[in-house]
Amino acid sequence: MSSQSKLLFVDDEPLILQSLSVLFEEYTVFTAESGASALEILKQHAIDVVISDQRMPQMSGIDFLRFAKEISPNTIRILMTGYADLQAVVDSVNVGEIFRYVNKPWNAEKLKETVRFACTVAEQRRAMTAAKTMSPAVPSLQFSQADEKSEYELLFVDSNPKHLEQFKSFFEPKYKTHITTSPVEAFDLIPKRINIAVVVADSTLPEIEGSDFLIAVKDKYPSVVTVLMTGSQDAKQAIRMINEGSVYRYLVKPFPRESLRLTIESAIINFKLSKQNPATNLKAMEKSFFRSGDSSARSVEELLRTLRGAASARTTY
Repeated sequence: MSSQSKLLFVDDEPLILQSLSVLFEEYTVFTAESGASALEILKQHAIDVVISDQRMPQMSGIDFLRFAKEISPNTIRILMTGYADLQAVVDSVNVGEIFRYVNKPWNAEKLKETVRFACTVAEQRRAMTAAKTMSPAVPSLQFSQADEKSEYELLFVDSNPKHLEQFKSFFEPKYKTHITTSPVEAFDLIPKRINIAVVVADSTLPEIEGSDFLIAVKDKYPSVVTVLMTGSQDAKQAIRMINEGSVYRYLVKPFPRESLRLTIESAIINFKLSKQNPATNLKAMEKSFFRSGDSSARSVEELLRTLRGAASARTTY
């Protein structure tokens, strides 16, 4: 990680900005008291990591991060808030696609380690992007037409067989769709079907919680895109899915069938782009820096035991 890494802190409270500037004095630090002024800084400077508060007047942290992603897609985005607001947490996944979620008041050492790691990821991403730019051009990905059968496959895991049949009926015309009520069976299926691009799981599953299952899937197979469906209003679960599971979407039930279709289409595109440009796959890059799981684990239960131990000892958010 370069000592010249550029950080941007966004908060409407000047004392918090002052405190963060002192805490990260070894970096090049920019501060902004509003989303609008922060966006101007992003336009003028190559920011490595942006850390934004959620509760701000005029523009919330989620709205700011959504615009920030459009202006500077390679900047690593972190959301910070003192409010365990489920909707804000969910939106931070579904709209801002953030890297980490940090609660106020923060733990200084954990925050410093999280930012250090984020800067390392940003630096690695820049290097990979530069190498890709210098390499011979590769053909653009050709996306399937709506009436064509996709080469990519879906996997749905739900304790309700009727729900699974509905998912299969809805998506099978375009995607090869696998369904199962068993997370253990699903975990064993993924390496056998190399074209599985998206795994969608309900939070309530037999044998293993859906969130645990998806965290294990993402750790073992970082390129697979994961989506959690849940009926619980649980901010802690959502934060865990962001910080540990790099979940792509967090769908709170009930949701329209069209929302699920759009989520799957977006997830497939995300899968294709990460294959074309590995620098966009943050989970894969995280695994290259921190050994969060045991790649030799033979079962999902075995992997989960390792992951839980790593989570309890982790020094980052």
